[in-house]
Amino acid sequence: STTAPNMRAYALLKAKATGAHSLRLAQLAVHVHNAKVGHFDKVIAAIDEMIKALNEEDAADIKKRDQCKDELQKIESKTKDLEWKIKNNVATIDKLTSLIAKREAEKQETIEAIKEVEEQMKQMTKERKAENKDFKQKKKEDQNSIKLLKAAMKALEKYYKDNDLDMGEIQGSVKGMSLRQDPEFEVSKYQAPEAEFSDAGSRKDMSKGIVSIMTYIIEDQTDEIKNAMSAEEKAQLQYEDAMSAAKKLKMDLFEKKMKLTLAIAKRQKDRADEKEDKKGNEGELKDELDYKASIKPDCDWILGAFEKRAKARAMELEGLTGAKEYLAGATLLQTPRAHFLAAHR
Repeated sequence: STTAPNMRAYALLKAKATGAHSLRLAQLAVHVHNAKVGHFDKVIAAIDEMIKALNEEDAADIKKRDQCKDELQKIESKTKDLEWKIKNNVATIDKLTSLIAKREAEKQETIEAIKEVEEQMKQMTKERKAENKDFKQKKKEDQNSIKLLKAAMKALEKYYKDNDLDMGEIQGSVKGMSLRQDPEFEVSKYQAPEAEFSDAGSRKDMSKGIVSIMTYIIEDQTDEIKNAMSAEEKAQLQYEDAMSAAKKLKMDLFEKKMKLTLAIAKRQKDRADEKEDKKGNEGELKDELDYKASIKPDCDWILGAFEKRAKARAMELEGLTGAKEYLAGATLLQTPRAHFLAAHR
C-alpha cells in the first residue's frame, strides 16, 4: 500500500510522543497522518526543523546546566571564603576590643597613680613649708631671746661701770657645770629666822652668777639655732630629693599615659578598619546569596529536569529520525511513477 510508509511514520511518532509526553511530536504525527501521497516533502522539512530545534534545545540545556553548575560552585566557594573572612573579622574585633579595654584600664590606673603622686607632692610641700615656718619662728624667738639677754648683760655691765663697781672675772661658759648650792641644815620650827645682811661683796658674786647664767643661756640658744639650721638644711635636702624622685615618677607616669593613649588610638583605628572590612565582606556575602537566590529557581529546574528532558528528546529524535526514514523512502518510490505519468499526459 502506498500509504503504508505514511501510517508507519504516524504510528512511530504517536508512540514516541506518548512515551516522551511530547505535544509537539503528537502534533507532527497528525500532520504526517494527514499528509497525502507525494506531498511528504513539507512533512520531512517540518521533521528536519524539529530535529534542529531539539538539537538546539539540547545544546541550550547543556549550556544552562553547565553554567548553573559553574555559577553555583563559584558562589559556594566565594560564600565559604567570605564566611571564613567574617569569622576572622569577628575574632579580630573581639581581640582588639579586649586589648583596648585592657589598655584603658591601665591608663586609668596610671591617671590615678599620677593623682596620687601629685597629692603626695602637695602634701610634702605643705609639710615642708610648715616645718620651715616653725623653724623660722623658733629661730626668730631664740634670736630675740639672745638679743634680750645680751641687752640685759650690757645694761648690767653699764650699771656696774656707772657705779664704779668691779664685777671681777666672768666665767665664759657654765655648760656642764652644776650650780653650787650651800648645804642646807635642818632648822627647828620654833627657832626664829636669822637675819641676813648682804654686803657689796655678796652682791658682786650674785651679779657674776647672773651673768654666767645669761652667758650659758645665750650659748645654749646659739647652739640650738645652729642645730636647728643644720636640721633644716638636712630636711630641705631630703625634701628636694623626695620632690625630684616624685617629679621623675610623675614624668614617667605621664610618658606611660601618653604611650597608652597612642596604643589605644591605634587599636581603635585597627578595630574600625576591621569593622569596615567586616562590613564589606558581609555586603559581598549578601550579594552572593542574593545572586544565588535569583538563579536558584532556573538552576534548580534545569538541574532537576535535565536528565528527564534529555531522555524525552532522545525519544523524540528517535521517532523523528524513524519517521523521516519511512517518509523519505516512500518519496523515492513515488518519484519514477510521477515522472512516468507526467510523460504520458
